[in-house]
Amino acid sequence: MAISNELSSDVAVALLAKKKSPQELKKLKDIILEVHSALQKMSAEARTFRFRKKTQEVTKVTKARL
Repeated sequence: MAISNELSSDVAVALLAKKKSPQELKKLKDIILEVHSALQKMSAEARTFRFRKKTQEVTKVTKARL
């Protein structure tokens, strides 16, 4: 999740670097929240993938020892 937070912060800084109207800021806020949510989801999916892969590797080693 740290990567998603860091990237979301970078995106937010880039989008908000210049002065904007309140309407533009609202739109940008919505975009930033969508980006952050997407990055969190990707991070969660990657964690799940790595966990499953590691579990499969452990299972293979255990079976090989039997």
